[in-house]
Amino acid sequence: MNMNELHISFKKAMEEDVDIPSEMEDDATTPTPAPEDGPKNNIERAVNAIEAEGYEYKIVKNEIRVLDDDRQETMQKLEQMLSPLGFIYNPNSTRSSLGRLELKAASGGSAYVVVKQKRRTAASAGMDFEEKLATEITSRYRHAGITATTAGFGHGSDLTILKNGRKMMSIELKTALSADFGQFRIEYDIQSKSWEPRRTAGFVKNEKIFGSLFNDYLRDWLNHYAKFPDLYDRRLNLRGNSVVGLLPTQKTGELKKDLQTKWFDGKTDKKIPFRFSRIAGYYADKGDSFIQIGQAGLYALKTPAQTIIEVPMFGDLGLSCDLRLRLKPSMGANSSTSFTVAVKIKGRYKKSNLSLTNPSDLDKIISML
Repeated sequence: MNMNELHISFKKAMEEDVDIPSEMEDDATTPTPAPEDGPKNNIERAVNAIEAEGYEYKIVKNEIRVLDDDRQETMQKLEQMLSPLGFIYNPNSTRSSLGRLELKAASGGSAYVVVKQKRRTAASAGMDFEEKLATEITSRYRHAGITATTAGFGHGSDLTILKNGRKMMSIELKTALSADFGQFRIEYDIQSKSWEPRRTAGFVKNEKIFGSLFNDYLRDWLNHYAKFPDLYDRRLNLRGNSVVGLLPTQKTGELKKDLQTKWFDGKTDKKIPFRFSRIAGYYADKGDSFIQIGQAGLYALKTPAQTIIEVPMFGDLGLSCDLRLRLKPSMGANSSTSFTVAVKIKGRYKKSNLSLTNPSDLDKIISML
């Protein structure tokens, strides 16, 4: 496979209806590169509104497919967002079991919006891309002593480029920068009267970032505001001495609304902002020197890396971040409900001047080693 074929293969992977290949998953949304200025058709107008909320999406012809696991909630939000632009909700559309938003217009072109469930197969697609890229680099530049390896599903860098056996670049590969960087659940310890993260396998794996964010931004707020009117309420899900969520009952939805009113001042969630540098620092601390974000390009994770390859600093992207706390039902309003914290990222960022997915750029990168 040559570099042009690899580039096409990567673009196809980006267009697949799959979840973001991240070790920390949630109903993902995607910060996007800043678009070019110019006249906007109806697709672009809708995309601008969708991007402003940080949703992940893909475009197929004149249909925007928003990717989110909470399909019904997302469709309701999209209807509120896009109805001022002329979009009308059609619940009977055969294009989606949930219906779709439609704008049929001669001026600006017709546009349609559906919400698709995400599938959990992107990790394999991401690993396949890593393998193809490593194989192509080794084949293309072996004569110059350049080889590349991957970690696969094991520990280590997604991609390592070596020169004469010496590591020159270690790179984190992401098909997109997920705006839902990850999620974890929390629980209330009745004995200590304090909130704590639930030590699930996912939390333990990412405790360095999740634990510090919880301690620095959320713990004190929770202990002050998130209190239960009645710890003997039969709708509370008790495990040992901890309240871990709400049990499924015919009146669970009522308790959820009551807690939202008390905890969130009537809103459906609580968002606490924090600096993007915490996310950038997380990737830098993992040990890699660079990060490749989809087709947006290559970014340096550490200042010394810029002396090797002249690309922008990942930490300078200037994205905004929030910890979003909500009472998240598993299905309907009266279903089992968890106390869930999502680490959210959104905003627009400038594309890099170099990308591993561009054949000519890759030549420049290799020449700098």
